[in-house]
Amino acid sequence: MVRVICEGKSDVKQIKSILTFLKIDFKERHLIYTNGKSFLVGSTTPAYKTLLEHIANEFVQKILFVVDVDNVENDQSLCGMENTISKIEALQKDLNIEAMSDYYLACDPQTQTGYFESLLLSTVDKEVIKCYEAFRTCSALNSKALDKNILTELHNLTKPEKPYNFEHENFNELKEKLKNLFKEENK
Repeated sequence: MVRVICEGKSDVKQIKSILTFLKIDFKERHLIYTNGKSFLVGSTTPAYKTLLEHIANEFVQKILFVVDVDNVENDQSLCGMENTISKIEALQKDLNIEAMSDYYLACDPQTQTGYFESLLLSTVDKEVIKCYEAFRTCSALNSKALDKNILTELHNLTKPEKPYNFEHENFNELKEKLKNLFKEENK
């Protein structure tokens, strides 16, 4: 069995959408969220005790961590590309799961910063993004939650018939990692 471990509920929801798009059969138990990055990269997170028991009993053979890169300005020790890689690789080592686990760093591929939501929005038509930016400027909404909540929800409300283009090249790496993860599971 496999596990996809994400930071939050909204990440799990998007992973489900991508798995459905890929026509990969999955169960709820395949997907875990930790309630934030600090918990995801912390080896003492309670969910990891159960995970290690499942590994020891050979219930889990492969793991994919999906981790937001975030912005280094928000947290000098936990955020940013280098810090995120360092933290997730330290977690893999601490849990002794390097050989059976992989990770995907969720962010805007152009800026190498942001969140899973930044990846989603990076695939939206640029003209649509201009409209969202105009709304943001007009409403003076400027916060860390901008990509994570406001722009994502704005997009979901205004484009429900075409939420995100999972065929976009920005999703290729994640799709490949998910296909490889579930390859044996779906035989």
